Amino acid sequence: MFLKFRLPHYFTTKLRTEVKELYVATAIADLALATMLIFEPIFLYQSVGFSVPKILLFFAAVYAWYVVLIPIGAKFAARFGFKHSLIASVPFQLLYWACLYFALEYPQLVWVAAFLYGLEKSFYWPAFHSVVAQFANQGQVAREFSFLTALIQLAQILGPVAGGFIAQVAGGQNLLIVAGAIYSLAIIPLFFHKEKGSKKPYRFADTLRLYKVHVYKMLGYWGFGEELLALTIWPIFMFIAVQGYGATGGAVTLAAAISAIISLYMGKWTDTHPKRPLIKLGGLMTAVTWLVRPWFPSPQGVTSVDTGARVAKNVSFIPICTVTYERAEASSIVPYVVFFEQSLAIGKLLTALAAAALFYMFASYSVLFILGALVSLLYVLL
Repeated sequence: MFLKFRLPHYFTTKLRTEVKELYVATAIADLALATMLIFEPIFLYQSVGFSVPKILLFFAAVYAWYVVLIPIGAKFAARFGFKHSLIASVPFQLLYWACLYFALEYPQLVWVAAFLYGLEKSFYWPAFHSVVAQFANQGQVAREFSFLTALIQLAQILGPVAGGFIAQVAGGQNLLIVAGAIYSLAIIPLFFHKEKGSKKPYRFADTLRLYKVHVYKMLGYWGFGEELLALTIWPIFMFIAVQGYGATGGAVTLAAAISAIISLYMGKWTDTHPKRPLIKLGGLMTAVTWLVRPWFPSPQGVTSVDTGARVAKNVSFIPICTVTYERAEASSIVPYVVFFEQSLAIGKLLTALAAAALFYMFASYSVLFILGALVSLLYVLL
């Protein structure tokens, strides 16, 4: 009964049970994540007292651990099942937030948090992508993924406002507690049905072979380094521009609402049109949104720019993930998913290190926005 729902025919039809479960689990998890995501770098900046370069080094540490640990998470998912891997990731997310909670008293815990966050990603993302690649219906992969993307963005409609209100009234530490409580509920839908599908052993050597034959794709996935800046530097810039947790949450909410609607239509469009032109267009549009950000340092300006940036990202992001799932399903799912995630993690790691060095030298957000534009152009290689 819990998972007996249908979606509008225009978007997706005949969803498999595994995808429905992922939809529900994602909706719950991302509501929790949305309350925290834009406030994590702000929490490190305002409450813990990290400088911008130090925040970037923190996220560099997260992705360095992710690059190293993702084969372990992939082996676990391949051996025990994708749902079990998704469930196993939850304690690491909660421990990550717990370390941030106590970082005000024990700042060294921030670096333990970086390790735990990398570990959580290693168990979560290979399993997440593998579920979509294996169980999405052919011919509507983009629509099914775009609906997942829309769910994430719909969560960002309520989450940032709720998170901003809680942080404003009760403080960033109590926001961590609320987010953790909601996130814990995300595993419930994953227990409703026994996992199907064969469990094949995973060897990292299979992923290494992909690096040898897909060099341009690897470099293209490095373009996700701009996403690292969007989730770390841009929230801090917004926080300074709109002056407060609540206003920052409100700005993100409006942008997410518009972007969620665009996501649904992008899925239908991607399934019925060539994907590479969309990827190139989205990469160029994303680069432009980075270049204009310094010119809009007001509440209305950051809301408009954030909306445009999210729409531009969806133009490339949905077709990128769609072709990734199609390539994974056509070859070997887990090795290709690891190739995808590890490549983008390397891109984020390198971008974080470059951004930390640039901000240390120039102390300018504009320089980092230019970096974001340049990294975005790597999408066109996909």
